[in-house]
Amino acid sequence: HITSVTNPIQAGIELPFAGKAQILGYCAVVELLANYVKKAPGYKAGDLLGASYYTDENNPLWISYQEKELNNGRLAMFAAIGQIA
Repeated sequence: HITSVTNPIQAGIELPFAGKAQILGYCAVVELLANYVKKAPGYKAGDLLGASYYTDENNPLWISYQEKELNNGRLAMFAAIGQIA
């Protein structure tokens, strides 16, 4: 049972082995699936779901989608840095 929810380090230490195993197992499955997808013919970097297969590279909507995803990723990085700082 986790007693310290305000201290993430302490909560991680108190987490039972089964909980840690579930987290690591999930991360491992995601990494294995990503590596499997990357080996497919026609894979394009950053497109793990294969959405580029259904559209043209020069389609303005596709370009807009890629730019929005890039900006969201940048914002998430700044948010993570803000949480750490």
